[in-house]
Amino acid sequence: MLYLVVSARLSDNIKAIYPKDSEESPAEYTFQVVCTNCREPHPAPIRVNRFEKHAKNVARSEASFVMSCKFCGKECSIILERTEEQLYNEADESCSEALARAAMQRKKLGLRNVNTGSAVWLKMDCRGLEVTAYETADTVFVVELSSGSTMECTFEDGEREWFDYDDNAGEEVSIEEVSFQIIKGK
Repeated sequence: MLYLVVSARLSDNIKAIYPKDSEESPAEYTFQVVCTNCREPHPAPIRVNRFEKHAKNVARSEASFVMSCKFCGKECSIILERTEEQLYNEADESCSEALARAAMQRKKLGLRNVNTGSAVWLKMDCRGLEVTAYETADTVFVVELSSGSTMECTFEDGEREWFDYDDNAGEEVSIEEVSFQIIKGK
């Protein structure tokens, strides 16, 4: 099982950040992948929507993404699930209960090395391929502010920061040092 882990430094007026991903407005997650049979990287990034289901040819089941490797012909698939976690601001005392719940859930998933300053956003059951990188350009993120309002942000590939202005509170909001990691768990 692979997991997408995010970490960032949030300004004090940000409560949490998470991907905008619902059935009404599904997120398109973009990944770089490698075939586990021949170890050839797929020539282009793939896009996966967790709400779409595709039939697998080999097994009588469904997956969020199905393809055949262009080099060896092996069928590859990903079943994508969104976790309950959001990237919470550790400095915000109202988030302490949610952070404790996230730590307990990580222990169940075998992710003890993920610190509380990070969030596990996606669970990926990969068959025949391995996800090597996540690209942010196609994903919209929801930013919950301490003032009670929400904003949306995007990160272009290579961009690791976002700045905006909260009109309700009259102050700048920022997300810096954003990083995404693919890690293995159970």
